[in-house]
Amino acid sequence: MILVPAAVPRTAPAFRRLIDPRHLPSAHGGLTVETLPPGVRVEHHPSRVGESVTLVLSGGIRSAGRVLGPGEGLYHPPGSSCGLTALPGAPAAVLTVRPLAVVGDLPVPRPCPVPLAPPRAVVRVHGDAPEPSDPPVPAVPAARGGERGGERDADADGADHGDRAPIAGSTGMAVHWLATDETVGARRLTVAASSFGADGSHDLHRHPHADEFFLVLSGGGTHLMGGARVPVHAGDLVFVPAGEWHGFRTGRAGPTAALYGYLGAPSLARAGYQVRPAAAAEVIR
Repeated sequence: MILVPAAVPRTAPAFRRLIDPRHLPSAHGGLTVETLPPGVRVEHHPSRVGESVTLVLSGGIRSAGRVLGPGEGLYHPPGSSCGLTALPGAPAAVLTVRPLAVVGDLPVPRPCPVPLAPPRAVVRVHGDAPEPSDPPVPAVPAARGGERGGERDADADGADHGDRAPIAGSTGMAVHWLATDETVGARRLTVAASSFGADGSHDLHRHPHADEFFLVLSGGGTHLMGGARVPVHAGDLVFVPAGEWHGFRTGRAGPTAALYGYLGAPSLARAGYQVRPAAAAEVIR
């Protein structure tokens, strides 16, 4: 596990590599964050075979003929190119998720970025609360794991079938899938928005085939890893390499919103999802 505290710069201009495969060769991709002064334009550099996702964390940008606010973003297919321009008035913070391309990947005949369907509530970094007019994020029925005799995979739990599906081993957790193979045709990345209630939690679990990133937008809680407990706050990023056990609980931090996803797989099912047996559940009690 890698913790990047205060991952999002508060000043502009700024550019930060949160996870860099050049310095972490085992990583399945990289994460960068950039803050742009009002009116400044930057170019999104295309890759012939690589894909990426751009997400607005705060402020607003204009790109590909669209105005995007917090919680909105674009999926960039291989070969696509566009510019990002920060709107007047305030700096814009943008997160880019870029998985590694693999030898044998071929370009796709779709050179334009694809807009992501945003969550039905605006998410803001630095802990700002949603405006009262913001409608709530759709609730996901939570399935709490009972007695488990061994590891269980996502296919058995129905955990990768859309916003309405339960996530086995979670309580008070809502998920909105932004970029997957089904929503935008992603090949090696998954991006989602999640929220946890005041007593929300996600039992220890792992993804054998993909790395996970977890960026806290508001609230906070405790990241769990075996017997370790690591406090996380708004603006912190947690990076979990493939195969490592991890979990989360809000505790006293109250409701929490986050952006998370997988590098190396285009869905939860493809990343793999195994909940730790009940014999290890004492670490999150």
